[in-house]
Amino acid sequence: MDRGAVQIMMLGAIAIMLVVGALDHASAIAVPTVLAVLAAIALAPLARRIESMRIPPSLAAAVIVAGILVSSAATIYALLPSAEAWNARAPEVLRQIESRARQISDGLSDAFNTISESDQVPDDPPDTSAPAAPASTSQPDAAVASEESEAEEENDEDADEDEDGDDAIGQLMEGGQRLAADWAISAPLIVGGAVYWAVLTFFLLRDRAMLGRTMMGLGAGFSARRALGRAIKDVQSDVARYLLAISLINFGLGVCVAGAFYLLGVPNAALWGAAAGLLNFMPFIGAAIMALVTLGVGIVSFEDPLIAFAPLVVVVVLSTIEGQIVTPVILGARMRMPTIGIFVAIAFGAWLWGAVGALVATPTLIVASAFVTRLNAARWVIPRAARDSPRRRHG
Repeated sequence: MDRGAVQIMMLGAIAIMLVVGALDHASAIAVPTVLAVLAAIALAPLARRIESMRIPPSLAAAVIVAGILVSSAATIYALLPSAEAWNARAPEVLRQIESRARQISDGLSDAFNTISESDQVPDDPPDTSAPAAPASTSQPDAAVASEESEAEEENDEDADEDEDGDDAIGQLMEGGQRLAADWAISAPLIVGGAVYWAVLTFFLLRDRAMLGRTMMGLGAGFSARRALGRAIKDVQSDVARYLLAISLINFGLGVCVAGAFYLLGVPNAALWGAAAGLLNFMPFIGAAIMALVTLGVGIVSFEDPLIAFAPLVVVVVLSTIEGQIVTPVILGARMRMPTIGIFVAIAFGAWLWGAVGALVATPTLIVASAFVTRLNAARWVIPRAARDSPRRRHG
């Protein structure tokens, strides 16, 4: 490689680091901006459908944004008491999970020991000799003292374990209190971000045609402008349908999880259904997190060890059906991304913006990949069509 190529690579690396640093520091405005762009792309077909009924674009965009805000506020209002109750019960829940896990492990170990003892066959014949005479009660109390010392050591060990468990629970309580305090402090920032998202989504939906023409004007030549136009059109059609379909699939998964948990008798089933729908925006990782959470919920909610694993089984079965049957049937092989790319995108989004970044990482990757792919395909197709058009005219 020559010096110019190395300098270009170094400048590119510096530019990437500067962009990442800017996104990190400007997360308060970058996160709602990304969410607004994704929402505008996903809701573009719905806006076109409403506008086809001779409704002005401004009114159509206002109706869509208002509907999303009202439904989101109603959902949060309905689920907030359940979330606060689980947050208040967090120390008790952790203690219950620890004690129930010990009981289940002890029960399983006792069952295995019983099975192994029943399988063992005694090698020596039974002893038919007369029993030995009982020991005299005037023996020194060394054995009794040793037993008492062993009991005291066991009690000390149990006390140490309890203290360690209390320390761990106390640390988790402090962490939960800090998290609640952070949420309370950042509440005005969250409200401001929601207002900014609503306004930006409204303008993106209303002025999407003008924005498309503006982006097409960025091309240096006629072929570049046509390539940008084809890429924008494909993204607006294919990616919008994909994002909307994924949202509906995740919503259906959340409803199924909530219904199954309600039939099983799990408290606050709607809360866990909403969590399953949101976490499913993170492929593979979201299902694993939900499985671990539901395992703890089942251990706390049910006394029977077998029934305690029922919520976990429900989540695993429904996630498998969604990932292996429902999504491939509805979407087919379109927009399929490599697993390593999805994993890296989720890890990068979580590192950059936390939980929100992990949730929006996969849709953002899909939109960016689809736009670049369509743009490259249009750049190759358009010049070929331009070369073939004179031949068609002469022919």
